[in-house]
Amino acid sequence: MLNRARFFHCQGNFPAFCVTAILGLVSALWLVPVDRQVMADDPPGFVFKGANQNMNIELEGKLAGFKQGMLLVTREDGVEVTVKPPEDALGFEFQAPVEASFLQRGMMVRFNGNFNKAGVPTDPIDGLTVFLPVSEKLAKKKSDEFVPGVYPGEKKTNLPDGVSNYKVVGKLMGWDATGLVAVQAGRRPLRVQLAEKATMELRLNQLNLAQQGDAVLITGTYRLPDDSKVVAKTISVTTDRVQTGAAASTPTKGRPKRGKRGDADADAENQK
Repeated sequence: MLNRARFFHCQGNFPAFCVTAILGLVSALWLVPVDRQVMADDPPGFVFKGANQNMNIELEGKLAGFKQGMLLVTREDGVEVTVKPPEDALGFEFQAPVEASFLQRGMMVRFNGNFNKAGVPTDPIDGLTVFLPVSEKLAKKKSDEFVPGVYPGEKKTNLPDGVSNYKVVGKLMGWDATGLVAVQAGRRPLRVQLAEKATMELRLNQLNLAQQGDAVLITGTYRLPDDSKVVAKTISVTTDRVQTGAAASTPTKGRPKRGKRGDADADAENQK
């Protein structure tokens, strides 16, 4: 009887004892440090970790076409990517080789060359780039690419004393069959000789001449996990199609002249 009384006495105190024990256990667990990273991790297959995060991307492919203001580019793995164009024209670049028959008086050109302190070229130039003007606002962002004038060029250590490399931007005034080219670089007329194997190319800040199948290089961003939708920062389209004759979007102030060596000199002199 005494043992049974003690048993029921303990049962009467059980609820109070349990409450005290549970509170103590909760307090102990609260003080235990928790790995927040473990808690933050999503269960496998539940949510893609990092979803909606913008990632940088550089992709190469072939131009598939245009649709509703977007570019369609086929990647090397066969996936078609939808590309939102850059915000302004400086984000576009179209490159193509050109023949001499493409050149027109009045076109804008740029090239690098070596000149002495008197401004006389010391070597033939290796390349000539034809380009279209952009708006004044955009041109100021890259003056040495679009604003006529003479700018510091490449830093070369193998040049003779007194000779430096310069970038020339100006208007094409004339040329002849020997490769002598006259350019008006702002207020300064210049005459340079093209090298025997000089290259000539067209660079446009638009894609009017781009065609399906042209090589495309894009830098930009995409939002995880879908890398088939890209917002482009730059789009560069390159083709090996040689441009001949006058393009519809380029100045056509005259027909190409091929005459005596002095023709280019005479054209430049008339601009003084």
